[in-house]
Amino acid sequence: MKWPAAGALLVLAGAAGCGSQYRPVINPVVPTGPASQPTSYTMVFSQPNLQLPADLPSDFPPCPAVNGVVQAYANPGVATLVDFSGDSIMAQAEIGNGPLSFAIDPTGATAYSENCDGTISTVPISQSLQTNKVGSSTLLANAVPINMLVITGTQYVTEEGRDAIAAMAGSPPSLKQEVPVAPSVINVTGSATGQRVYAISQGNISTPDFAWGSCSTPSAVTTVGEADAIEVATNTISTRLPLGVCPVFGVTSADGRRSFILNRGSGTITVINAQQNTLDTALNPTGTINLCGGTTPCTAGPVYAELYTPGNLLVTANYDNNTISVIDISLDVYGNDSATFGKILATVPVGTNPAMVTVLQDGSRAYTANQTDGTVTVVNLTSFTAQKTINLGTASPNPRTIVSTYNYPTGKVYVSSQNSPNVMIIRTDTDTVSATLNMQGNVVDIRTTSQYAGSTTQGGNSIAVSRSAGSGAP
Repeated sequence: MKWPAAGALLVLAGAAGCGSQYRPVINPVVPTGPASQPTSYTMVFSQPNLQLPADLPSDFPPCPAVNGVVQAYANPGVATLVDFSGDSIMAQAEIGNGPLSFAIDPTGATAYSENCDGTISTVPISQSLQTNKVGSSTLLANAVPINMLVITGTQYVTEEGRDAIAAMAGSPPSLKQEVPVAPSVINVTGSATGQRVYAISQGNISTPDFAWGSCSTPSAVTTVGEADAIEVATNTISTRLPLGVCPVFGVTSADGRRSFILNRGSGTITVINAQQNTLDTALNPTGTINLCGGTTPCTAGPVYAELYTPGNLLVTANYDNNTISVIDISLDVYGNDSATFGKILATVPVGTNPAMVTVLQDGSRAYTANQTDGTVTVVNLTSFTAQKTINLGTASPNPRTIVSTYNYPTGKVYVSSQNSPNVMIIRTDTDTVSATLNMQGNVVDIRTTSQYAGSTTQGGNSIAVSRSAGSGAP
C-alpha cells in the first residue's frame, strides 16, 4: 500500500475546509422552576429556661441588677436564623444571658442583641452561623441595655440603668463615648445616614417596667418626656425637645427628614423636623398629631408605628383604644410639610390591645398583633377596613411582636408571644397560618433583614425601616 504524497494530503485538507459544511445548531434550554429566592432572612431571639419572680408579669424581662432580681436568666439566649422559602431553621447560636431586644444593621448583615448580663452580642446573619462566630461586648456597670439603634458605622445603646446612650463602634462594638441624657431613657431613633439621632426619655421613672418603661398605667403619669438630639459626628447633645406624656417609641423616615415620637400617655405623636432639629411647628405650634381628633384627654395609647415609605404613610398601633391610625406624612419637593401632612386618613378598629403593627411593603395591608385577645387583624389599606381576624389560639396566646417580608407575588408575616416558644407564619396570599416554628425558649423578639425581599431600595429611599432594621422595641 502506498501512502499519498505530502502534497496530496495538503490538497485533501484544503478541500475539507471549503464549501458549505453542516454544523449542528444547539439552542440551550433554559430550565424553568421556582423564582429565585429572596435576599431576606428572619432572625428570632429567644431565652430558654426563664426564671421569673412570682410577683412580676409574664412579659417582664428583669435584669440581675434591677429590683434585687438575681440570676433570672440562668442560660444563654439563642439566636435563630429562619429562611423565607422553606419556613425552616437554618442555623442557631448562643448569645448573652437575657436578651431584651435586638437590632439589625442597615445592610441586613449583622444583628446586635442587648442582654441583661450587661453585654452586647454581635451575630453575623449567615447560614454558617455558629456560637463561636458570635462576638461579645461588655457595657459599663448597671447599664441595663434595653434598646439599640444601629446606623452606618455606629451603634447607639439605650442604657436605662445609667440614664445614658452608649455610642459604640467596631465589630464587635466597643464603647467610644457615653452620652448622658434625660432621666428614664427608653428608646432612640434615627435614620441610617442621618446627621443626628434622638434619645427618647420619659423623665418620670419609678418602678422599671421593661415593657413600657414607667408607663404601664399612663393615666397615672403627668410628667412630659424629652427628646435629646445627639449629633452623630461628635456624639454631643445639640438640643433638647419636649415630648408628650409617656413617650415609648420613635421611628424616623428613611430620608431622615422627620422623626415621629409616640406618646402613649398623651395619645399624640410628636413630630420632629430633623433637618432643622426642632419641633415641626409648621404642623402646629406644638408639633403634635392628636390621634383622637383634638379631643382631650386622648386615650388612644400609641405604642408602635410603621412607615410605608412609597405611600408616605405612618401607621400606628394604638394599644389603649384598640385601633390603628393611618396618617399622611407626605412632603413637598423642598422637604417641607405638604398641605395634607399630619392628616389622619383613617382610624380602624382592630383586636384588643394591638401592641405592634407591620405594613406589607406592596402597600396593600397592615397586620396587627393584638396582645390580649390572641389575634392578628388584617387591615386593607385601600378601603381602610379590617378584612380578617386570624385567631392564633394557644400556640401564641398573647402576640406582642409582628414583622413581615414581601416578595412578589406574596409575602409572609411572622408573629410571636413573649410567653411562648412559637413563631407563627402567615402567608399573605391566603392570610392563613401556614407554619409554626418552635424555638429554644420563649421568643423575645423577631426581625426581618428586609421588608421588601430581593430589594433594599424603592423610589430611591431605603425601605428597610422601623422593625426590620435599626429600631428598638417599644
